Amino acid sequence: MAVDSNFARLEEEVNRLLELLGRLKQDNAELLGQVEGLRAENEQLKGLSQRLQQAEQETLKIREEVKSRIESLLSRLDAVHS
Repeated sequence: MAVDSNFARLEEEVNRLLELLGRLKQDNAELLGQVEGLRAENEQLKGLSQRLQQAEQETLKIREEVKSRIESLLSRLDAVHS
């Protein structure tokens, strides 16, 4: 009788551990999916960051060109006005 009781308790513990292992495997799979999603999002953000830097550089270039042209116009106006 004691052997049956001990075996039943052992069987319950093994079943509980198997359930826990199943949940852990499921959680692991979900977390791996999240990690892959975050990696893809990170790559997307890197690409966007590079495009933003390029746009900022282009904007600065255009700004400098506009500034130079305005200064040229102003100096020509000053020359005519003087």
